[in-house]
Amino acid sequence: MRPFRIYLLLLSAATLLAATTALPRAPLDETDLPALSAVLPHVAEIPQRARVLGYDRAEFGAGWAPSAGCTVREQMLLDAGADLLSCQVTTGTARDPYTGSVLDLAVDVEIDHILPLSAAWDLGAHRWTAAERVAFANDPRNLVVTSRGANQAKSDLLPAAWMPDDRRARCWYARRLAVVAATYSLPLPVTDKVSAQAACRMDEVTRVWLGWSVDF
Repeated sequence: MRPFRIYLLLLSAATLLAATTALPRAPLDETDLPALSAVLPHVAEIPQRARVLGYDRAEFGAGWAPSAGCTVREQMLLDAGADLLSCQVTTGTARDPYTGSVLDLAVDVEIDHILPLSAAWDLGAHRWTAAERVAFANDPRNLVVTSRGANQAKSDLLPAAWMPDDRRARCWYARRLAVVAATYSLPLPVTDKVSAQAACRMDEVTRVWLGWSVDF
């Protein structure tokens, strides 16, 4: 079989696989999510995460910020596919990007900070102003709707200690976290950068092979 024909067959198979296993669109338009190799060079590297005393969730604001008459939390659920009545979810389902399971958006869901607030605090947010911390805590680029169980299992961990159960989500998660770190000039420990690169190894190979853009 000619090489070009093999290439077409592989491309068709990859397209079919992507159509049947693609992750749901997160609040950030995933078509705008750059490749990890384009983002990670913009993220400073530190030897390890050092715990900084003084962290409290209230340092990042007293709950969710207002948004469109409700709060950022309700806006996230609405974007995920929920129906709302008086800022309360009535119905709606979505796919949990961390586990791949179906979420009932009216029950057992939480909004996760992809780059956890306490980790951000340790990595430099303790030096920010109160307004900067509130903006970070409510930035949709750093938020995702997930199950309570997945959110609690992730806790305040970074990629070296935690990855989504759904292997198809791991590069997506690494790319989202890297974008947030770069946007807010937060460094990442070397082990977490290595884990992020490992999660995207096949994705990066595919991008290079197909000539996809990796601009950031």
